[in-house]
Amino acid sequence: MKILLLTDRMEAGGAETHVTELARGLVRLGADVTLTSGGGAMSDVLSQEGVRVLQMPLFKRNPVLWLQMRLRLSRLVKREKYDVLHAHARIPASLIRGLGRRYGCAELVTVHAKYLPSPLLSRFSYWGRTTVTVSEDLAAYLQKQYRVPAERIHVIANGIDCARFSPDPSSKKESEPLGLLFASRLDADCSLGAELLCRIAPGLLRRFPDLRIGIAGGGNAFSHIKSLALEANRIIGFEAVTLHGHVKDMASLLKKQEIFVGVSRAAMEAGASGCAVILCGNEGYGGILTAETAHAAALSNFCCRDCRRADTYRLQNDLLSLLESPELRHRYASESQALIQSRFGTEKMCRETYALYHHSLTPTPKKTVTVGGYFGCGNLGDDLLLIGFLEGLHSVAPDIRVLAFTGDPHRDSRRFGIKCVNRHNPFSLLAALLRSDAFLLGGGSLLQNATSNRSLYYYLLLLRLARLMGATPILYSAGIGPLEGKRPLVRTKKALHRCAYLSLRDPISLRLTEALGIDRSRLYEGADPALLSPLPPVSRSAYLLQALELDERTPYLCIILKGGRKDTDVQRIVTAAVRMLCKRHFLRPIFLIFDPNHDRQASISAAQTLDARCYTPSAPSQAAALIKKAQAVITMRLHGMVLATATGTPAVGVVCDPKEKKITAFANQSGQIVLPLDTLSVAAVVESVEQALRERAALRPIFTDAVADLRKKARKDLANISAIVDNRSRNATKSEDFS
Repeated sequence: MKILLLTDRMEAGGAETHVTELARGLVRLGADVTLTSGGGAMSDVLSQEGVRVLQMPLFKRNPVLWLQMRLRLSRLVKREKYDVLHAHARIPASLIRGLGRRYGCAELVTVHAKYLPSPLLSRFSYWGRTTVTVSEDLAAYLQKQYRVPAERIHVIANGIDCARFSPDPSSKKESEPLGLLFASRLDADCSLGAELLCRIAPGLLRRFPDLRIGIAGGGNAFSHIKSLALEANRIIGFEAVTLHGHVKDMASLLKKQEIFVGVSRAAMEAGASGCAVILCGNEGYGGILTAETAHAAALSNFCCRDCRRADTYRLQNDLLSLLESPELRHRYASESQALIQSRFGTEKMCRETYALYHHSLTPTPKKTVTVGGYFGCGNLGDDLLLIGFLEGLHSVAPDIRVLAFTGDPHRDSRRFGIKCVNRHNPFSLLAALLRSDAFLLGGGSLLQNATSNRSLYYYLLLLRLARLMGATPILYSAGIGPLEGKRPLVRTKKALHRCAYLSLRDPISLRLTEALGIDRSRLYEGADPALLSPLPPVSRSAYLLQALELDERTPYLCIILKGGRKDTDVQRIVTAAVRMLCKRHFLRPIFLIFDPNHDRQASISAAQTLDARCYTPSAPSQAAALIKKAQAVITMRLHGMVLATATGTPAVGVVCDPKEKKITAFANQSGQIVLPLDTLSVAAVVESVEQALRERAALRPIFTDAVADLRKKARKDLANISAIVDNRSRNATKSEDFS
């Protein structure tokens, strides 16, 4: 794989070190790596190590220079035929925009920090077809500030070379003074820690005369910090504060230190090197890094964003506690080292990035399929279906182009990374079907008239139009029923007879389809494609709980209500049961809103009654992250149970309508608990949830096995469809009689 890494400068800094370690790791994985930057000491190091380095002034904001760099990059990508373009700064990201589509390569952008909002730069900012952030808070920042869809963002934490940054007891001699180091770029926006150290140095030296303070780094605030250090040394009477400037070998310097003050990657390197770490920077103050505070600190890449402000009082108190107790200092140093080694190694970062490269590659499409459903209409479950379908199809047949009928084509194209078409525009629908080799209808209970005949006839019309336009009609992982009335039954039967492939997501739908007179040999029992959607990282749960002002150790219950006047009695029963469960087991309730258009009012009302949290996930991964850490889930919606099973969390499904069989069917497949409407009561819900809580550990392997089997079915289903699309030419489709 040929990879082009782009960044602005390669001087000392966290982002620059990240790029350096990534380039080294990718080379070890067998990739052909080229680095393009404005030059710097770290690019010279990579050049000496055999990485191809090209120097271009990618940091210039001059429009003329930008156009020149754009032309040079375009020629370079065309000539070298790179597979991946990966930018690590805002201007290089703008330079690669569109080159991936033009030359058939993946475009990725990594965001290392928050950018100062600028109307002009915000308008022209480009975040890649795939966006990477080094922490959860940056992912949330991009969603809020720049409206980058959550589905496009991947969090890959910084990686530290733990072989290079590791303790060296021989370098710390008892006769030597106690070493304290601050390291960062000494620019105005990141030198606060150095300034505070200089101000408190005289007081620290009066109590600990053998202490020596080092400040490493350079930048536009270097002269200011130097004047503060000189003043501190004048008061102390000797040179206790030393400015090291730019340091090429930070690993050797850190091995000689006992305490480190700073943030971000430098703090991680210090922790790996066996230093006790105090997180202190311009964006906030995190205090002493311990096993208890580490997970929260990692959510902001150890930068203390959204933490309390750093000041001399807090910093001095924490330093005194470490200086006065060698035992405490060594304990916190060991905890920091264990954390970095277990979760933030370079090898892990490079493997995850390399896997993302492979996932982002899109071969030249050979066939086109259009998928229709209730996607992009505000229901999280339906969006989860599309995500799972795209993920599964990419693994089975990456060379198939996908179009989708959705409720908001412009937004959904950005979210899902595919061409989306307005499901209500007949001209757009016909044009999409005309250029498609197959039309897939399904991924939900679409062929039913419990809501209205209009919805049923809309989907049956799509199947008929697909056949007329020459696109092979396929029913994919569908739920059938309930169907009432002779005319709807006849029309549905006729449409299904004309489908080239019939896939049902559960045994109940399979039996209903057989009852319509469809030959059993034509039917395939698949599985819900939502199970193929990727699971969120562990850090996502911690970040969302922090946003909800809940401690990670607080046990909680997730509740997913279904709105609607006819479901009011069921909502009341569930709410009463939740109140009882929370009192008995000291649980905090969190109401998740899957469909804001229908469920918001009911969820907010129930949450207010219980003084509970109410949260609307902006993406299915956020719902999955909260469900993953819950003690149990009570759900009136199918995909609440699907996500619970996928994440290994016990769930109790509540059926609202006796004709509604989809939750019951999935519960039977997965081993979850379901309560039919005729047996529903407060006592039954409480008893079922308590049973799930008691058997939580024993149920997890059952869910794991069930999910593995269902995912295997879902992938096999997609493989069958892929074979049909590959083997059936458009001309054959037009002339073949499916009846």
